[in-house]
Amino acid sequence: MKIKKSRIVAADDDFDFGDPAEDRPDPDDFDQDDLGDSIDDMQDTLEDMEDNIDEITEDDENIETDNNISNHYIAECEKCHGIFISAVIESDEPVESIHGKCPLCDKDSEQFLKWVVKDA
Repeated sequence: MKIKKSRIVAADDDFDFGDPAEDRPDPDDFDQDDLGDSIDDMQDTLEDMEDNIDEITEDDENIETDNNISNHYIAECEKCHGIFISAVIESDEPVESIHGKCPLCDKDSEQFLKWVVKDA
């Protein structure tokens, strides 16, 4: 087995990083009128955003309580572990899982039937 050798060389001690003060902008170069205009523009934008938020109206609470999910199994996808209401209805025949396309991850997978939806 041949070992490849390489030489490591340190940086020069007299490397000049420059004066950090040279990279900073001079505060006297800023125009106060431009700064004031920028602040006014930001304030106008903020007021527009507040107006848009105030105009939002909530939807009516119209939740359908009569549905057709009673006695359907709740399944868990083996691949994405997502949980969804399956099309399988509880019966006397014991069923542990089904195989098919997961409605959540859209992949072919085993779907384990975990729980049954019951009316309250």
